[in-house]
Amino acid sequence: MLACVVSSKNNNCSLKYLTIAMTCALAACGGGGGDSGTTSNTNNGGSANPSTPNTGNQAPNNVSFKSVTPTQTTVALSWNTATDDTTASNQLDYELHLIEGNTTFEPSAATQKFTAKNVTSTTLTGLKAQTSYVAKLVVKDAQGLATISALVPFTTQAVTNNGGGNPTPTNTAPQNVAFNTVKATNYQTIAATWKTATDDTTASSVLVYELYLNEGTTDFTPSAAQLKFFGNATQTTLTGLKAQTDYALKLVVKDKEGLATPSTVLVVKTPALVLTTLSNLNDTGITKCANNTTWFNDCSQANLLSFAGLNQDADVGRDYLIASTQISKTGAGVASFDLSKISTAGQTVASNATAWACVQDNVTGLMWEAKTTDGGTQEATKTYAWYSTNYLTNGGDIGESKSGQNTDTLIKQVNTQKLCGYQDWRLPNKAELDSIINYGTFSPAIDAQYFANTQNGYYWTADSVANGTTSAWAINFRDGSESASYKGSMYYARLVRTVSP
Repeated sequence: MLACVVSSKNNNCSLKYLTIAMTCALAACGGGGGDSGTTSNTNNGGSANPSTPNTGNQAPNNVSFKSVTPTQTTVALSWNTATDDTTASNQLDYELHLIEGNTTFEPSAATQKFTAKNVTSTTLTGLKAQTSYVAKLVVKDAQGLATISALVPFTTQAVTNNGGGNPTPTNTAPQNVAFNTVKATNYQTIAATWKTATDDTTASSVLVYELYLNEGTTDFTPSAAQLKFFGNATQTTLTGLKAQTDYALKLVVKDKEGLATPSTVLVVKTPALVLTTLSNLNDTGITKCANNTTWFNDCSQANLLSFAGLNQDADVGRDYLIASTQISKTGAGVASFDLSKISTAGQTVASNATAWACVQDNVTGLMWEAKTTDGGTQEATKTYAWYSTNYLTNGGDIGESKSGQNTDTLIKQVNTQKLCGYQDWRLPNKAELDSIINYGTFSPAIDAQYFANTQNGYYWTADSVANGTTSAWAINFRDGSESASYKGSMYYARLVRTVSP
């Protein structure tokens, strides 16, 4: 380092010596270099060219482990001596981070197990036998810049039996973590089943299964936002999904000690939305004719007189064919309606049964929800706002949630309960709901022998109004009339599912 001395006599400094003193002072404060802990403001690394900009203060290099040697309860670790552009190696801070398990992690105060300057090895104690761990080394320079090493996994040794036999495994992560089946059952539902996992310390009956779902086809790291199921069951059904969309699923199984094992990711695609159309239609239910003086008379020529042969409603269609015994029914019902009562277990019961949960329409291939008066999910007097978040079917307006008193909540509740053994219940479209109206009667306009407890009021359909998306179609089962109604209106609802296409 250049030493600068300013001479003065009688405390008087000439301008020449003052200039020399200032120049020397600047040189002593960083002009020449030579201290490894100091970075020049004009010269990076002592370059001979003083005009070269200083690009110092880089993060440490050569940050990696040399050896990892575990025992049953300890692990000895050593690492390379790191280097840095501004901080001497003997002034670098070394931090060792460790977590239990076999997954990546971000170093934090909770994971730090060791820290020191100028130390390249240590031994950690108090570990569990035959347990998976992962370690990371973090090296920081004097400016606080840090470099994190690659993750290093290791497993501690097993405990030997007192009798000298084979090692006894202790606290390993669950095994046999894999899916059995993953299937899109319809455009918005995925059903998944998985194997019963095993563990060395935790009984299978108390292992926790977590199912994660991510939109797309790539592998992913599970997060809380993607968790769709947890518990000890080995199957679940995910609903409310998008049509024609790829989903990736991952299963994670955890034991009592918190050790976790993830499955490989599986990808499934939901099918495209297919709007339901009826291949067969019910007739109107009108079995009476009219003449010039009387409504709802029989259709004989003696009664109709000059009105005979006019092909009135009761003279044509399924109602006429059933009345004239030209076709038969699978079940029963008024006029040409061909209906069967279905039990809670999904079995057909006798037409005179006093208890049934669903109604099968043998003509249209639809199964309908039966309404009850017990105050439960299928209570006939409950009303709902129209609500659907499915952009493919809601016409551009989701409706109103009404604090959960809406059609979407009803659908989810009925599907969760597996009404009659099924989980594909939905709101009927307008044509479907029209199909069970019996125009041959009113108050209510339906076969009340099968559709008991039907209310004289409006029931929602799934169809939004084309020229007013804040409204949806509803049908009044007092007389079969229709209405384009505001989706926030509180109306009745009867769910349906398709039995046959």
